[in-house]
Amino acid sequence: MPNSNWAGNISFSDAKTLHPKSIAELQNVVKTNPRVRTRGSAHCFNTIADTTAVAVLLDQIPHDFAIDRNHMTVTANGGATYGELAVFLESEGFAIHNLASLPHISIAGAVATGSHGSGIKNGGLQSTVRSIEIINAAGDLEKFTSEDDFFYAATVGLGVFGVITRIELAIEPTYTVAQTIYQSLPRKLMAENYLEIMSSGYSVSFFTTWGSDGTGDLWQKVRVPQVQSSQYFGAKAAAIKLHPIPGIDSHHCTEQLGVSGPWHTRLPHFKMEFTPSAGAELQSEFFVSIADAPAVIRTLETIAPEINKLLLVSEFRSVRSDDFWLAGSYQRDTAAFHFTWEKTEAVYQLLPKIEALLRPFHYRPHLGKVFSATPEYLASVSPRWKDFVAMVGKVDPAGKFSNEFTRNLLGLN
Repeated sequence: MPNSNWAGNISFSDAKTLHPKSIAELQNVVKTNPRVRTRGSAHCFNTIADTTAVAVLLDQIPHDFAIDRNHMTVTANGGATYGELAVFLESEGFAIHNLASLPHISIAGAVATGSHGSGIKNGGLQSTVRSIEIINAAGDLEKFTSEDDFFYAATVGLGVFGVITRIELAIEPTYTVAQTIYQSLPRKLMAENYLEIMSSGYSVSFFTTWGSDGTGDLWQKVRVPQVQSSQYFGAKAAAIKLHPIPGIDSHHCTEQLGVSGPWHTRLPHFKMEFTPSAGAELQSEFFVSIADAPAVIRTLETIAPEINKLLLVSEFRSVRSDDFWLAGSYQRDTAAFHFTWEKTEAVYQLLPKIEALLRPFHYRPHLGKVFSATPEYLASVSPRWKDFVAMVGKVDPAGKFSNEFTRNLLGLN
């Protein structure tokens, strides 16, 4: 396992890195160490996964995928990746509702930070969670379901409540998806018709560089038998495969050109058999009410040249509302504005300017990526933020599962 995060901008400071091979071994690690931090696939861009104490990874614990056909759920080890789960489900004739752009991320880690995928009717990845099993600060196993208030804090819980060992997700029968990319759609049209465009497929993303041409590419993924056309809002369907970042080879991207295939081979932007190496990039993402999306696009246009100067690509997505306390989509249908940046310190200087422009829209940042928001601001835009902090103090007063990042974020120092 590399000693840095996915992008290579964070070098981990673990005093010890452990890979327990069973739940019992993992429980013993928790019982016998004063501070333990769980790390997933390290697809993070800040120090949320770092620790100066003991880091534990669940990659050596058997996945133990188990389908409950009566309740239409699947249970898995939290360290399993969505890609591994998807292949298993497809082999059994099942699927989950959505996937993030990368299928290589761990299930528990992705859920813990509120990762989401896209689709105006699709909730984030956490929305299909039906129960979680956690090793608490005493080293004991506890199970929580949607009947428990604690469930809505601990699922998108930043890893501060314990180690999620098992996670149960809702499933459905397998389905087929086709993906078409419409090139050179004007951002102005995107702003004027945001809801209609985002509703045009099952999962829809808009990629732009905020360049002076004022356009972007619409990635429209539909569930068959919905039919896609040769053009959309005047933008023509691409005749060749494309990568989200202009000029990059599309070999590692999922199939396009309207050719249908199983859900798990189309919903991500990148193929499961391709394991991404460290990318020379940083990422930020900001969540606003979907009703504010047109105004946000127009606002960001005012600094488009500054954004474009440091940007690899930006992605607009949509997420249905849910009830998870720290989710960016908590109790509001959400537009997500994602930025893949060049890996440069200048990004950290630009972020406060972007976030200042987004403050009137009560933006919430993706907590696994880079942002400049203060704990005081986050508490003002996340209705259950203070309840979350209080719950951490109640469940883990000694801070066994916290690290410097979460202590600073939650004001627990």
